[in-house]
Amino acid sequence: GRGEGIVEDFGLVHISTGDELRMHVRQGTPLGLQAKGYMDSGGLVPDSLITAIVKERMLHQDVVEKGWLLDGFPRTAGQVQALSEAEVHPDRVVLLDVPDEILVERCTGRRLDPVTGAIYHIVHNPPPEGVADRLVQRSDDTAEAMSKRIATYHENLGAITTYYQTKCRRINGVRAPKAIREEVKAFIEGSLPPTMSGVPPRRAMPKPEEAMAFVETTMMPFIVKGCAALCKTKPDKPLEYLAHWMIENNPNKPLVDNTADQAPVNKNDVNEERA
Repeated sequence: GRGEGIVEDFGLVHISTGDELRMHVRQGTPLGLQAKGYMDSGGLVPDSLITAIVKERMLHQDVVEKGWLLDGFPRTAGQVQALSEAEVHPDRVVLLDVPDEILVERCTGRRLDPVTGAIYHIVHNPPPEGVADRLVQRSDDTAEAMSKRIATYHENLGAITTYYQTKCRRINGVRAPKAIREEVKAFIEGSLPPTMSGVPPRRAMPKPEEAMAFVETTMMPFIVKGCAALCKTKPDKPLEYLAHWMIENNPNKPLVDNTADQAPVNKNDVNEERA
């Protein structure tokens, strides 16, 4: 789902700007009536309306006590600036990376149950019997509306990721929900770094049994061979000999560069071979 697993893992309050907006629309509030005009035309609701809703929601006691997961916001540079001016600073920013065509398919297939508020998908999460006939498609889930929203998203993505580059991680969103949840959780906990700041991803620490298996199958045979060579040779400086032996026989040793002994190579030939 839309972050429900992370909300459960960390006890956060899930704040969906889309849900909040639709609630205002259903209730016919002044903000809701303004937002409805933009949503019906397939446009994005202005930053001023969304920011006002987010600010108000974050003052609630449950958010103050538990913390928050902000879903679908900020989407523009203006919203980023508004959050900053409101002194709202996220600790982590997650960018779920999904191809445009999959986003369109996911959204155009969504259906809303006006009675319960439940969201279904005609392919991936079909409704139970007796419910399908009353489902409706939201006005902002049409292909035309999605195309406009995706174009606006790409226009603003660079500014958002640049602003949050030291705390943002791009995560592949076309995987099993469990795999996505585990990576997001590891990022929030700090065992995975941001991927927008040029920092290479850190390899996960091996489990104790994996480390022991590596020692037994790889390191121990290598050390035994080195000790056997040491006993056979009986050098005057055993530690120095063993150190050189381990360097020379290291299975991960880089290949020796013998290009200095070879004839000169034409750079154009090299480029052609790599092409």
